[in-house]
Amino acid sequence: MELREKYPWAAAHHRVGTASARGECTWGAPCSHPAAWSVRVSDTGGDSWWAACQDHAAASTVLSPGTTG
Repeated sequence: MELREKYPWAAAHHRVGTASARGECTWGAPCSHPAAWSVRVSDTGGDSWWAACQDHAAASTVLSPGTTG
């Protein structure tokens, strides 16, 4: 998995009606923290947008390169 884009969370980056569009952290789901970041990642299945809270983004080696996990 590779990080393509990382922006402060905005509903416009996510499909209407999804948890990520509602501002819920979907990176570490289930997670009770609000989304702080909208992130686009790519993998073998293609690109996808996720919402990540501050804690999950900071701990993720994908979302915060240089993190040791």
